[in-house]
Amino acid sequence: MRLRTVLVIFRKEVLDMLRDRRTLVAMIGIPLVLYPALFVFGSQAAIMQQDKLDAAKSRVAVRGEGAELVSSWLNDKEKYLLLDFSDPEAALRNGKVDAIVELPDGFLKLVNLGQTAKINVRYDASDTTSQEASRRVVETLNDQYDELLKQRLTNAGLPESFARPLEVEKVNVASAEKTTGAMLGLLMPLIMIVMVGVGAFYPAIDLTAGEKERGTFETLLSTPTQSLEILAGKFLTVFSIAVITGITNLGSMVTTLAFQFAQLQGTDSELAISIPVGRVVLIFVSMIPLAFLISAVMMSVAVLARSFREGQSLLTPVLILIVFPAALATVPGTRLTAATQLMPIANFSLLFKELMVSQASIEAVLVVLISTTVYAAIALIIAARMFQREDVVLSVDAGLPITLRRSMIPPRDVPTPGMSLFILSLCLLLLFYAGSYIQAQFGLKGVAATQWLLFLTPTLFVLWYARVNLRNALSLRIPSLGGFIGALLLGAGWVVWSQQLSVWQDWVWPFPEALANEMAKLLQFEDAPLPILLLVLAVSPAICEEVLFRGALMSGLRKSMPAWALFLCVSIAFGVSHLVLQRMTITAVSGIVLTYMVWRSGSLFTGMIGHVLVNGVAVLIQSQSLPPAAQEIANTALGSEHRAGFPLWLLGVTAVFCVMGVAALELSAKRRRADLTDPPS
Repeated sequence: MRLRTVLVIFRKEVLDMLRDRRTLVAMIGIPLVLYPALFVFGSQAAIMQQDKLDAAKSRVAVRGEGAELVSSWLNDKEKYLLLDFSDPEAALRNGKVDAIVELPDGFLKLVNLGQTAKINVRYDASDTTSQEASRRVVETLNDQYDELLKQRLTNAGLPESFARPLEVEKVNVASAEKTTGAMLGLLMPLIMIVMVGVGAFYPAIDLTAGEKERGTFETLLSTPTQSLEILAGKFLTVFSIAVITGITNLGSMVTTLAFQFAQLQGTDSELAISIPVGRVVLIFVSMIPLAFLISAVMMSVAVLARSFREGQSLLTPVLILIVFPAALATVPGTRLTAATQLMPIANFSLLFKELMVSQASIEAVLVVLISTTVYAAIALIIAARMFQREDVVLSVDAGLPITLRRSMIPPRDVPTPGMSLFILSLCLLLLFYAGSYIQAQFGLKGVAATQWLLFLTPTLFVLWYARVNLRNALSLRIPSLGGFIGALLLGAGWVVWSQQLSVWQDWVWPFPEALANEMAKLLQFEDAPLPILLLVLAVSPAICEEVLFRGALMSGLRKSMPAWALFLCVSIAFGVSHLVLQRMTITAVSGIVLTYMVWRSGSLFTGMIGHVLVNGVAVLIQSQSLPPAAQEIANTALGSEHRAGFPLWLLGVTAVFCVMGVAALELSAKRRRADLTDPPS
């Protein structure tokens, strides 16, 4: 790759981008105009509205015995306008009164006897003026409470301290700068990450899908330049604009906030801002690999589009997905721990938050920088692989049929990547919107319906309708003896190791008790016979999920990416389908093992064998149906009170099983390749 060629492409693309109004608005216009308008005019409008609310009188109706007395307590004519309605409840619903003070029967008697009288303040929580009226009334009645209490203590000859055995006062030890930094650390990183994504959004589309739509990609590829040089030049353009957008946003936010807080000096406000230059530099440095990562991801996705509009459709979900980990910093109690330091995008958001309150260590900063750089490098490698594929760059295969008439669709041996992803998306949407409800309503029958109706049926229907060869697409071949034995050995060994991994994960990342109880209620099938449990919870997933993930999805993506990327994509999709965050990790790792079985054996049935073994043993453990000695070991290892894990001797034996299974599968794959390459005699 020639650096001079890369720089020429980079210079040309930057000039073109700077001529684009959308890029200039996202990169410069929004940060320079949006934040001052948002903070200055927004805060002033909020203050004006609050002043208007404070100046307005609250319309209050008092009903019940003793209304005259309570009305005399609410005698502040600047705060209250006392009204009388025959039906105050209807008046409150219609907005004619802001609050109702409702007194119980015998109110005056209770007050005169020195007893407790309960007062209800009814208001409309959806109306701001009603909320303000209720606050005022409660505050006034609390003042009257203090007066009545003082009078009763005086009549009884008791000191005021008699009624106050404890006086608790909260003392805030955080400085004004730290309090403000914690508040800004919740919002600023989210805005910055979103704006970096917006900065990379349009350039990534224009330099890939836009080139295809204009028909200039072919011209560029016909020049004596390498595809990696083109990628490098275009990527540097997207990356530079994303970084400039991030810097502009950071500078604009800091400047605007400093100006805003400077106006508050000398007031009663406890807000103040003080961000040392060192922390600003660390935020900027950590933002560079983040922009690198976001730019590479967007380039990888945008190159799949065939037009600018299609690129917008593909990248909009990516931009939305970026927001979810970025918003992690706003979750109460979330800190930058050893685990969150490795979570892409979320680690920057949490690092930003802790830098604002001076709590981030140098080690945490380095881990975030290194992990984000590694993720960015992986994303760039994927982008490079995509750019080196002519069918992707030139959009040779659209992926979806032009016509909906089945007779006009050309037959295929395997589904296209787009078709596989469509099937996956369809099944996951059905699972999300219908599966959970069906399982909650119909129990064991709902679990079976989820597998057969929401996973298997849509997959087979789409493949059949698109005239895809089911035998090739789903790898419906009888495995060789070596592949069969390898699947049995690897599956038998992985049964124990998958459970052990869940124990280790629980030590570091425990399963929430409330969620565990809900899942336990969902999966309580004591009345069902064991064969039915095994059929629904072990055999059905082994058939239906394998057809979707190791069948349609794996065959569709197999020629589009290297083996490691295929394993990763299929396994992550397999983990996501289980919809519970704590289960996704272990399920995804199990997905890698099952994908390897099918990959090496060339048969979907090996994945089904491994799937049945893992789920079947889990059902036997849960239903206490193992032989007594084995059940005792499982209960000790996986017991809810103390998950000690399996003994070392069992882990060692099952590890040997896994190694033997891998060896058998590798030998089987080697013989299968030899049979395919040897000419017939």
